[in-house]
Amino acid sequence: MHESLTPLGGMVSLAQMMLNNVFGGKGVGLINGLLYVILAVFICGLMVGRTPEFLGKKIEGKEVKLASIALLIHPLIILAPTAIALMRPEAIASISNGACMA
Repeated sequence: MHESLTPLGGMVSLAQMMLNNVFGGKGVGLINGLLYVILAVFICGLMVGRTPEFLGKKIEGKEVKLASIALLIHPLIILAPTAIALMRPEAIASISNGACMA
């Protein structure tokens, strides 16, 4: 399905999948957006030299660790099995548009 999209359309769908805005239940995109905001505020606060705060609450190491784990576990549970599956020759042979793999 994604092979039939134009390059820009494919980029948009892949970006939305990376942000988890397409699949999942209601509010999943908001949760992931807030995780990115927590990390960005923490990193910016460290660069400025002040204690990072978001909406009046201090962001500490515990919250950043949990946000990092939540953002990293999603690609790992998708990309790791995909990479393992593509090590099989049958999987590569089943790709419908083989010219892209050259």
